[in-house]
Amino acid sequence: MENYPYIPFVPDIKTVLKRMGSHKADFSAGLESEINSYYKMAGSAFSVAGRADIYGIQHISEDAFLLNGQTVESALLSRLLGASDRIYLMCAAIPQRDVDKISGAMESGRGLLALVLDAYASEYVDGALDVIMGRKNAMLKRTGEKLTKRRFSAGYGDLDLNYQKVFYDLLDMQSLGVKINDKFLMAPEKSVIAIAGVVEYEEG
Repeated sequence: MENYPYIPFVPDIKTVLKRMGSHKADFSAGLESEINSYYKMAGSAFSVAGRADIYGIQHISEDAFLLNGQTVESALLSRLLGASDRIYLMCAAIPQRDVDKISGAMESGRGLLALVLDAYASEYVDGALDVIMGRKNAMLKRTGEKLTKRRFSAGYGDLDLNYQKVFYDLLDMQSLGVKINDKFLMAPEKSVIAIAGVVEYEEG
């Protein structure tokens, strides 16, 4: 198992604004300055940890494959993994103490700060997966392999959210302080799991 106790990543302010549903043209000079200040504040508000590992899979149909003895049904994911007999399962999570800063800002009446923190945290945890994939690709290239550019998560497309528990257990996300409930939702909420395929590396 690959452990990432700290994953450095700085979300671009444009992607944070996009996550907020806004862009700079929407703001007055004063509001833009305030948001920039909150964006800088967010940079020291959060940390992200992650785990990842490679698992073998066996395709059993066009729409399903076996993972650790568990049948996973998804036509879209099976299509992504069509050239793969192994997957790279990865996760990233922001600790609850950091996520609580978002609700803390809201409860104190600082709604705009809460909005910026929430958008920043979402971009940070997604970007952490990019970092994990980048590091893995650097290692896989030595063996003539790489990860698929796309990654897939439970609850997306036709991959049922209940598979989240399968992936959660394989990655032992409990060790990261992440919990999962009977509706397969994780807490802290800024926790993500994704799958990419391992394929042959091709130049160009």
